[in-house]
Amino acid sequence: MTMNASAATTRRAFVRLALGAAVAGPLAASAGCSVLNGSSGSNSSGAPSAAGVEKNKITVGVLSSQGSAPSKLAEKSGYFTREGLEVTLKPLAAGPQAFAPLQNGEMDFAVVNYVSFFQAVAQNTLDAKIVVDGNTANENSVVLVAKRDSGIVSARDLIGKKIGIQQAGSIAELLVRATLKDNDVPPDSPHYLPIKFPDIPAAIVSGQLDAGVEVEPFLTRAEQKEGLVPVLKIVAGSTANMPQTGYIAMTKFIDANPKTVAAFQRAMIPAQTDAADRAKLSDVLADLTGVDQATAALLNIDTYPTSLNATQLQRVITLMQAYGGLEAQLDATKLTVPTPQA
Repeated sequence: MTMNASAATTRRAFVRLALGAAVAGPLAASAGCSVLNGSSGSNSSGAPSAAGVEKNKITVGVLSSQGSAPSKLAEKSGYFTREGLEVTLKPLAAGPQAFAPLQNGEMDFAVVNYVSFFQAVAQNTLDAKIVVDGNTANENSVVLVAKRDSGIVSARDLIGKKIGIQQAGSIAELLVRATLKDNDVPPDSPHYLPIKFPDIPAAIVSGQLDAGVEVEPFLTRAEQKEGLVPVLKIVAGSTANMPQTGYIAMTKFIDANPKTVAAFQRAMIPAQTDAADRAKLSDVLADLTGVDQATAALLNIDTYPTSLNATQLQRVITLMQAYGGLEAQLDATKLTVPTPQA
């Protein structure tokens, strides 16, 4: 039986197509596995897979404060998973407690207050960089509190008073000193006592302190339980919108794991945005800080930047140089890792 020209042409085309598929099959499968395994940096949903980062299981040190809330949101909302990261959040009582585990590799990222971070860098005891900006204080989220009948209504009323400032040289002390200077009051005129934020309200009630710097959630608790009131704004004027905390990583870790760091940063961008939503923030603050949902809903919310701003961070260094005895000439641009595109 003779095949017409048209049928023969069609058959040859089919054979060539089949042979091409057979030859290309292993390559196509290989390419498909490459994408699925993350060598291209993404998975079927368009997000990086675990194999797209150098280290997919990471540990992040967090504090029981607002600055750590975005990491809880990133965990809850699946932003870490979307970036191919399996994250363990490890509680810290204070940021500097993270320095040792960061240096020995037990921890990969950690939330620390900027004053402690810059102090450690200046003393050459820590070789690390900031990868994500945590939270920025505003005039209502960090204030000086006292009894309602304390008589403290202005900066001048603090002369000779005993003020709780978390610890010597902390951002709390620096903010008070700067505020006094802005109001032509000698910064050394009060007595600064290193009492922790959770213990300041009771110390004021007992008379051990005349006033104290408070942050959330302790600020709202102090108003609810001890009847204390804000008496002086210390995040205003020259100290307005002062950066408080950030997520850091060791320089050697950053150099060895650039994709992991970028993935962590990308996961935190939407989490920082979510933190500006009171409902979402309150949901994780209850778990993070131990306050009940009702109290969490009343907290004064900080600001959560979605990218690093070296100029803003330099203001903390300048504050430390002016009032904290810092002599080192630190450059914030050299201590940050640029935020990647989301």
